[in-house]
Amino acid sequence: MQGTANAASCPVTDDTIRGLWRRAYIKAPAEAPDSEDHETHVYWFQANGLYADLRIPEGFSKGISAACLAELPQEDLLALSACEGFAGWAAVEDGICTWQRAINLQGPESGRDIGRLERTPGGLFEYGVDADFVELWLEQQIDDRAPEGRVFTCDGGFWGFLISSPTRFLFACDRPTRKNLALPWKDALARALTPTDRNQLADLFLAEYSFGRIEHDTAVIELSSHPNRVGKVLCDTLSAASGHLVTHHASFDGAALTHHWTVAKLNASR
Repeated sequence: MQGTANAASCPVTDDTIRGLWRRAYIKAPAEAPDSEDHETHVYWFQANGLYADLRIPEGFSKGISAACLAELPQEDLLALSACEGFAGWAAVEDGICTWQRAINLQGPESGRDIGRLERTPGGLFEYGVDADFVELWLEQQIDDRAPEGRVFTCDGGFWGFLISSPTRFLFACDRPTRKNLALPWKDALARALTPTDRNQLADLFLAEYSFGRIEHDTAVIELSSHPNRVGKVLCDTLSAASGHLVTHHASFDGAALTHHWTVAKLNASR
């Protein structure tokens, strides 16, 4: 896979990765030599240390017509378990980037998230250190101001990561600590669906990872782990989020939810 980068690479530093990136593809030659994914919609928004990442299958990328997730058939709800999202800290040393996941939509994880990065005219290539894969990341034009990252908490034990620029945002809202998953999300979701446990389903969908645009200070969702929220407003006054943030959500059954966030400090040992 090294031959993918044809041009001379440039040294990669923390400054290099700061910005908004869209994944063009992932290839995993060792596990499946003929397998490539060009379809999943993946965005990585990197601020100064803090980052957030969202990965939504093609079938959910444009949203859904259902008013709430509870209206979806079981097979569609189970398919939502393919969504991925996580947020935390990232740092580059000698061209090797380590992503620490403070929160993770998928729940428990094993292994480390480490990649060797090469910047070329074709994009930013990431080669797995602990796994055999390559991803190509394409830098997205946002604006001249460097993106900012902030961590928030609110009553109920939620943690939220907001990465934003004047025109774009990625917001990662985890489940409350007391509802952390003991199983991977796909397994927990399958268990809640057989037989249907609406209380457990409601808990599983408390997390929301959403990406979108900012128009006149309003954050409008374009891609989300809650695809019924595409086109909806996440926050009315995003620029006022220096110390406090108010976000709008919907429960599994469609009830309107509002979270009032306070800026927090979260260290990597959490």
